[in-house]
Amino acid sequence: MRVIKAEEMGICIGIKRAFSMLKDVWMNNHGQMIFIYGDLAHNSHVMDSLRKHGFKTIYRASDAVKGSTVIIRAHGISDRERASLVEKGVNIVDATCPLVKKNQDIMRSSEFDVLLLGIKGHSETIAVEGTARRKYYVIQDGKDLDDVPKDRKYRVIVQTTLESGRYEMLMRELEDRGFSYVVSNSICMASEMRRTSVHKLKGEVPFLYVIGDKKSANSNALVSEARSIGLEAMLLEDDTDIDEAFISRFDSVGITAGSSTPASVIDRVIRRLENI
Repeated sequence: MRVIKAEEMGICIGIKRAFSMLKDVWMNNHGQMIFIYGDLAHNSHVMDSLRKHGFKTIYRASDAVKGSTVIIRAHGISDRERASLVEKGVNIVDATCPLVKKNQDIMRSSEFDVLLLGIKGHSETIAVEGTARRKYYVIQDGKDLDDVPKDRKYRVIVQTTLESGRYEMLMRELEDRGFSYVVSNSICMASEMRRTSVHKLKGEVPFLYVIGDKKSANSNALVSEARSIGLEAMLLEDDTDIDEAFISRFDSVGITAGSSTPASVIDRVIRRLENI
């Protein structure tokens, strides 16, 4: 089978930075316990590998051990959680993606109430919520604006991995409903480039596999992006998810990958598809 790769795909700079920081901690560790606060990246293969190398994951500051090193995940944590870690007496290594950190800074210092455009319950959204100093609303769909007062001006903050179609729809809703706002758009350029690469595959391939974890917002956004332009697409966690009977109907297939998908997983998928 002919496999056509998207021009831009796979691990982003923010995740690479987090891995680099983790490696530095591991190489320079002098007997300290090392914890990762939350999933460093939304990919089960990444997390399994870290566990095999002895890294422990915690999800509450109370689970950290005094004197240990705690690496903050790429998606960030709330100010309350950070304060709890400081109080616990741990060495904090902050691997928060710089774009997420920028959104946290904007949320923390906003002179207006905030409309946070993002996916409810996503770890990045929660981390940005956790820096609020003013009233805020998480806006995932148009209906979330129904109970938002229109008698004031808002600061609009955008989740870094929010799919462009959802962002455009929500901005139209704000305009159509007559909201007054200023926008701080921190959508990740790497995510935008991945979506643009998906558009370039339309007409080249009849089907697209997006390689990524089910928990990965940006991987799911790539599936939605493909379907929105009429390109049939499916999320694939790794090569074991390939349905050969299904994919054999096509002469060629396109592939792209989310920003936390390791190159080794992508390579295995390509090899298996090429052998079909």
